[in-house]
This record gives sequence, C-alpha cells and structure tokens, in this order.
Amino acid sequence: MTMHAKGEGEPVSWTFAIYLNGDNNLERYWADFSEPALQNIPANSDVNIVVMMDWVAQNGTSLYEISGGVVTLVDTYEEMNYGDGATFQWFITEITTLYPSYKLGITMWDHGYSWRYISDDQTSDDAITMDELQTAIEGAGVFIDILSFDACNMAAVEVVYEVAQTGLVDLMVASEDTIPENGFPYDLMWTQVAQDPTRTPAQVAVDMVDGWEAYYAPLSWATTVGLSAIDVGAIGGSTATLDTWVAEMHANLGAYAKSYKTALSDAYSAWATYKHVDMADLGDTLLADSKISDADLRTAIANMVALVDNSVLAVWGGSGAEDTRGLTIWWGVRGDWTFYSSAYAEVDFAVDTGWYDFLVDYN
Repeated sequence: MTMHAKGEGEPVSWTFAIYLNGDNNLERYWADFSEPALQNIPANSDVNIVVMMDWVAQNGTSLYEISGGVVTLVDTYEEMNYGDGATFQWFITEITTLYPSYKLGITMWDHGYSWRYISDDQTSDDAITMDELQTAIEGAGVFIDILSFDACNMAAVEVVYEVAQTGLVDLMVASEDTIPENGFPYDLMWTQVAQDPTRTPAQVAVDMVDGWEAYYAPLSWATTVGLSAIDVGAIGGSTATLDTWVAEMHANLGAYAKSYKTALSDAYSAWATYKHVDMADLGDTLLADSKISDADLRTAIANMVALVDNSVLAVWGGSGAEDTRGLTIWWGVRGDWTFYSSAYAEVDFAVDTGWYDFLVDYN
C-alpha cells in the first residue's frame, strides 16, 4: 500500500520521526502507551510526526503518520534488520526525503544498554553498536537537532562522545537509568511544539524533560527513573577537559585507590548496573574526600564536574534517582568488567581519553 507522503514539497518547521524497533518483547508497549500518547498531540500542518515500525508479530516494516488522533498507514516495506546501522542510515535518509523540515527530531525506540548497543532486533539477532550509530549518522549526512532515545541507559558520555564526532547532532535526550515500559510520554513532551512550531531545539529538549517529570513524578513506583537533555557539542568540544581528568585520575591511582573505591560506591549509579556512575555526582563525591589532596587532580575533577553540569540543559530524577545529574560513565568492576572489558576496549571514548587504560589498572 503506497500513498503520497504529505511532506513531499515545501519544508515544515519540525519533523519528529521515531525509529521504532518492535521486533522484540517490547512490541506491545507501542499500542499500550506510545501510540495513544502520540495521538493526544494536537494536529498542526507545520509539524510532522511519523513512525517507521518493524514488527515481531508480522513480517515487514510500516510507515505511519500521526496527526490529531489519526494514525495513517503511508507505506509498507520489506522486512528489515533494525539492529543494523545501515537500516538506521536508510531511515534517516528516507524520512528526510519524504518529510523535509527546518528542524528534525529523531527518536530511537527500543532496548538500549549504554555504550554496548541500541535497537535490539531479536528476529535478526542484531543490535546497533556505537560505531554503527556514528557511521549511520555520518552516512545520512543530515543534521539532527534532537536525537532522543526511548531506551534504557543511553545518557552516557560514551554515547554522547560517539555522536559528537559526527558533527551532525545538536542535542541529545536520554536516560541514565532504565526506562519503564510506559516509555516517553510523547504528548506531554511534544504538545508545546505542536502548538507553537517556532520553539527552538533547546526549548523542545527541555520540554521533553519537563514532560517526563510531569508524567512520572506522580507515580509512586517510578523512583529510579530519570531523563536529561544534553548539549552534544559542549561535550564534543571539550575533550581536553575529559582527557586531563582521566590522566590525573590515572596518575593518582596508586595514592588514592581506596578513595576511588569509596567514591564509586557512594556516588549515584544507574539502577542495577556495575557501574554506570553519574559523572558529576562522582566528581563531587571525590572532591568531598579530604584524603584526596593533590591540587592538580582536584582541579581536573572540578573542571570535569563543571563541564557536565554546563552541558546538561535539563535533568530530572525520581525519588530514588535524585542525585542524577544527567550523564554517566562506565566504571566497570567485578563480573561486569570481566565480561565487558574486551568490548569496552573498542569504544572510542574509552580509547581516546585513556579511560580504558585507567580501568585496566584499577581492576
């Protein structure tokens, strides 16, 4: 079934496109939560909301437009491997061809696990690595104003660093923690821009965090949930600050190993991880330790904390995640280090900054 896509023609102000990988055990949550929320967003001819969905319950891939409560099937495609970066590259190219706009928001909807992968396609037994993500964005060559992840654990410095290297992403919206099955409350996130398409990417990114808070704050069970909006360029343009921090941490490992271990235990870490530790809270915890007296190290830590805080436009965490500041780093320990260390050795951030070498010596 093929219909003319309404976006073919003059650009509109905004296109929001969801790369929805339902080819796994999350498929039913699309109909339970995501689709109804998107249908609640008021229609505006100057804002496109589109979803490209890969199913597990049926063969093939479907393109939908959602406008004012109406879901329209626009086109169907062959079965695709949504765990392949090449498919994501095709998606960006296809969407921006069909729906030209001055501002672009791309959301990846599925399982995520920080630097390890995004978009787990269980039929194809494949997932997109960070190298694939970077290559896909570069290959599409399209500027993305907001790249958001309706997926767990993606608010990680390793992910931001990878995305920043493309030079094609302005802002990122993601969670340090596990995202519940409810996922993004899209209506609370995008209604403001649907009503006023002149809203800037920064305003929309903050709207998304505010909408997340409005939805999850009243829910008593939603304690370890959080969301942040991150300035990708601010991190990508300050690699010297990160390099210096890592170098000083490594140089002082012999003197302060016990303090490091205590800080890692005390600082906020994403739920059930070992350890996706919050960078800014880690830094403040280290600075609060009077045993850490080396002046250069303390300066490097303080500069790292300032960089993270200044790069996070907005952040909110539930009662069990109040110390989240918006960005994690993987400080692998115990079994997690044993299991994942070889894969982490291939991560650009870990290699470029020397963080991998630090972790080798720490462990």
